[in-house]
Amino acid sequence: MKIFPGMHYTMGGLWVDFKQATNIPGIFSAGECEYQYHGANRLGANSLVSCIFGGFVAGPAAVQYARNVAAASSNGHFEAERKHQEENNAILMKSEGTENPFKLWRELGELMTKNCTVIRYNKNLQETDAKLVELLERFRQINLSDRSNWANTTIVFARQLYNMLQLSRVIAQGAAMRDESRGAHYKPDFPERDDKNWLKTTKATFAPDADEPRFEFEPVDVSLIRPRARRY
Repeated sequence: MKIFPGMHYTMGGLWVDFKQATNIPGIFSAGECEYQYHGANRLGANSLVSCIFGGFVAGPAAVQYARNVAAASSNGHFEAERKHQEENNAILMKSEGTENPFKLWRELGELMTKNCTVIRYNKNLQETDAKLVELLERFRQINLSDRSNWANTTIVFARQLYNMLQLSRVIAQGAAMRDESRGAHYKPDFPERDDKNWLKTTKATFAPDADEPRFEFEPVDVSLIRPRARRY
């Protein structure tokens, strides 16, 4: 029997405000896909908090938004996006490269497991990001085993693989910048928590023009409960 650690939860997710609204008007997020309760390490009951409380807030907020937003005539955004996604699918379906997306996925998993779990070194993180750029280049040369237009799970997998590669760059680069140890992020070269410089949330957005993430930081409001060292 092979026993192997697996990731079952993410300390992070979509940015939301106190009404569970994302930065896209009309889109609300609740549950494991949003970030705001966890910080650097998820506490045992936080999945219930994000599911039950997040849903309790997001549902009525979404209803209120829908009732109050003014009806708009078609502005062409939906059809433009449909065309854009169909073009992305067509590029993958017509690709005659030699790379197997499932092999790339396996390499990605081995790379991230090796260098981007709890214990992190800057040298390894930088090497990981360089390897991710290489995997993204190889992704552009994939060849799908299924080119049918009905129930094609291979193209769905390939689309998600691209997302995994970009999110992995967020993890590797974000970890490299944070020179401290906090929660599930431990750097032996920086073993202490650094509230002076790093008591803030890492926020990443995708820059499609550069095909890579961009970062900014949001200070954590500790006015009600001051942080203290965990000694247990």
